[in-house]
Amino acid sequence: MAVTMADYAGGATAWCPGCGNFGILNGVKKALVELQIEPYKVLMVSGIGQAGKLPHYTRCNVLNVLHGRTLPAAIGAKIVNPELIVIAVGGDGDGYGEGGNHFIHAMRRNHDITYLVHNNQIYGLTKGQASPTSDLGLVTKTTPEGSWIPENPIALAIAAGVSFVGRGFAGDIEHLATLIKMGIMHKGFGSVT
Repeated sequence: MAVTMADYAGGATAWCPGCGNFGILNGVKKALVELQIEPYKVLMVSGIGQAGKLPHYTRCNVLNVLHGRTLPAAIGAKIVNPELIVIAVGGDGDGYGEGGNHFIHAMRRNHDITYLVHNNQIYGLTKGQASPTSDLGLVTKTTPEGSWIPENPIALAIAAGVSFVGRGFAGDIEHLATLIKMGIMHKGFGSVT
């Protein structure tokens, strides 16, 4: 029996209308359906934040962990059950701030997981704090004099030797789904931001 979008259908979301997270959610579901991966074979691991809610809006295995600790939990699950398709999901604050050290070590160790980072350059859940990828000079409640030098996660991943790195846009679901499929099919650590 073919896997369809209905197989991954989740409940109502708490995201604001027009949020880019909807495009990412649709891209994930589209990628999994096009690869014909049954939901019971997928584990999505997430941390805290608006991006971290994505797995809760799908029908598959879900593990929600502490802020910034998405990658260690995802890696542990993959080690225990190498047959699982493990997708770690988080935001730029979760992945490059609190979890930045885990990002570096996950890349170095090259575990076979796919890491999707919603890089909207702001902490969305806490309503507007600057994140590690916020534009230089961005004025927020936490950076009244402007944010400092932004982190470049793509350059960091390439410098770390990651064998699959992709950057997509939530408004282009076709392209995003293609990148996510490539990340899932890739053997080793794959990062899509």
